[in-house]
Amino acid sequence: MFLVEGQHPLRRSCPAAIPAKPALAPEAPSPRVLESARMHHAIPQLLELQRLDQSIASLRSELDAMPKRVRDADAKLTGARAAVTAAKGAHTQALTQRKKLELDVEQWRERARKYRSQSSSVKTNEAFKALQQEIAHAEAEAAKAEDLVLEQMMTAEDVEHRARRADADLKESENAIAAEKKQLQVEYSEKKKKAEAQAREREQIAKSVPDDLLDLYTRISRKHLGSALAEARDGQCRACGMRILPHTLQLLKTETDEEVFRCETCGRILYTLEPIPRATPRQPENGAATS
Repeated sequence: MFLVEGQHPLRRSCPAAIPAKPALAPEAPSPRVLESARMHHAIPQLLELQRLDQSIASLRSELDAMPKRVRDADAKLTGARAAVTAAKGAHTQALTQRKKLELDVEQWRERARKYRSQSSSVKTNEAFKALQQEIAHAEAEAAKAEDLVLEQMMTAEDVEHRARRADADLKESENAIAAEKKQLQVEYSEKKKKAEAQAREREQIAKSVPDDLLDLYTRISRKHLGSALAEARDGQCRACGMRILPHTLQLLKTETDEEVFRCETCGRILYTLEPIPRATPRQPENGAATS
């Protein structure tokens, strides 16, 4: 087989058509391409290879991303558990602070009682006044501590509510993430089976492509990340957008085309779906059509 580039095609002498093997349930085939008879006989197989290669690459990319999605789900669960731990820690701290304030109240009240009991035994007015000041100070501090106890009680109730809510959120997250991970396992299994089936289908189709053309397809596909063929339409290569020589376009639209043409800019293998131009019959002077 001769692989032709640009405007200098090398014609094959008496080419032998290679029978194509039946496609194995291809997804969304392009009948205009696969049923076309005006292109190199291997182009439909190459287009199907390209479709399968792109689909397999996409599936493998999704499969490779699955473990990260599982880790992200686990990270969400870890975050929910950390929130519960933090909320319970805050609740414990609030209760501890409340007990400390309650102890302060009791200590100040005990001090006030002690000073009162001493007031009956003092001998001078100065000592009595001093005790009264101490009693007033202790009672004032006890009152302040009581106010702080009330504030801390409200804080503890709020923290306890948040702890209960975090615990409920954790249980909800556990159920949701368990379902998500189960769904990911199902998706992984389905995508893996689909990729394996398409790989087998690709292997069968590749057998119907001549070795030299398959090698060319592989090299171009590696260079352009799975895009080895490009449609020639409106005078352009639809992959890179560059102009195609009119001579090449004319040969691409020939019904008896048995050559492979490549874009001179990007190197992709060209094919066309544009209508084949038909010659208009000449009309003689007497009006009868001549062939």
